[in-house]
Amino acid sequence: MVKAVVVIPIRGSGTAWKVAEPSDPPARVQQRVVTLEIQGDGENGYHLVMSPAGCFTADTWHESVEDAKATAAEVFDVPPDGWTETPK
Repeated sequence: MVKAVVVIPIRGSGTAWKVAEPSDPPARVQQRVVTLEIQGDGENGYHLVMSPAGCFTADTWHESVEDAKATAAEVFDVPPDGWTETPK
């Protein structure tokens, strides 16, 4: 499993959140720490697990670790060297 931590603008809280967009009203956007983990295996696929502080966790499914990292780079600006191995 690999993990990354980012601080990004999030709109919403609790059970409903999304990565903020420039068109979102500033009063509804907060900077939050988001922990990202890639979990899974080559047989069943991989999940990019997204856990913003104070909000419910969400995930997306990917065929490979590389695909999950590409999504994290696109959505959360995580650089390729922004990941650390975590013990199982």
